[in-house]
Amino acid sequence: MKTIFTLLLTLFFVGAYASDIVFVHTTTGANTSGHITTIDHPVLNGNPGAIFIFTHNLDGPASGVQYNNNIDGTWYDGSNWTIYNEDISPMTIGAAFNIYVPDGGNMFTIQADGTSYDFEIDNAAINGNPNAAIVSSHIYNPSGVYNIFNYGFWYDTVSDRWHLYNEATVTNIPANAAFNVLIDDGAGGGSSFVYDAVTTSGGNYTVMSHPDLDGLPDAYPVVTHNWGSSGDPSNIIMDVVLGVWYNGTNWTIYTEDTSVMPVDTRYNVYVANPGLGVSDNVALDVSTFPNPANNEVTFLAKQEINNVALYNILGQEVRNVSSSNTSVTLDIANLASGQYIAKVQAGDATKAIKVIKE
Repeated sequence: MKTIFTLLLTLFFVGAYASDIVFVHTTTGANTSGHITTIDHPVLNGNPGAIFIFTHNLDGPASGVQYNNNIDGTWYDGSNWTIYNEDISPMTIGAAFNIYVPDGGNMFTIQADGTSYDFEIDNAAINGNPNAAIVSSHIYNPSGVYNIFNYGFWYDTVSDRWHLYNEATVTNIPANAAFNVLIDDGAGGGSSFVYDAVTTSGGNYTVMSHPDLDGLPDAYPVVTHNWGSSGDPSNIIMDVVLGVWYNGTNWTIYTEDTSVMPVDTRYNVYVANPGLGVSDNVALDVSTFPNPANNEVTFLAKQEINNVALYNILGQEVRNVSSSNTSVTLDIANLASGQYIAKVQAGDATKAIKVIKE
């Protein structure tokens, strides 16, 4: 593979919360139009500077099994972040996406110059480290470039640099195509690791085993393909769309087109600490008042609310109320002033709402 250095546009993300946040966004008729689905989450809403990574989830908690053999990117529409199909085909209703918003960490945006199918990443945090775990997602902003290709990472042992590359190696990365890249765990309690698929199902998936994933259906990992270094058994091109799936005991990585998962492929995996924000943002109409609040805050929905859980900025659950009514009131008089996240559940729908305690 060629060694090409291109411009790095570094935009460090400053987390507003003291914990990584992971949640599942599920496409519905209400939040989807054409090839675009709109994300509704308090950490991302009105936050054009947010940087996050996403991976398709075959069996989201509110969607059921739904393949999504589409290359997707992210775009900020002026008020909300969205996920869209790069080929502008209609977005599949019922598709679910794991969304990972790190707190701190070395997360930045890189932009290609269009002269090669790969480009070098020059960052002191990963230079000289062939074992680094790096994940990425394509972003439409700021250049407005569609990008219909699958991507992975490879490590050059000559220059001691990582590269992002187009899995369709005969085609250059589109000029000005931009990518969000996360290269360390940061301060939010998440973890990262490199997974080698030394065994596969013989079908289209490989089963991962890791303490931060095993038996944890709410772990919601994000993944990116890792070609490795020249001469590694992992030197396998994966020009397919990848997704993740929880099989009841373990998380798996699978191919969306159902092609056979090759043995010895390698993947970078990030897992957030699920204390805050593990939620499925299915459309749920909930009003909150008063907000900001001093003593009590009330949540009102058009449907029966089953549960309201309140988390502080450390990801710790500080209130939890079960309900069978359309209105739930939480006593927050004894809580410290600051920001909280309320997770409101009604049937299969869940919504995260930012609450301010004065």
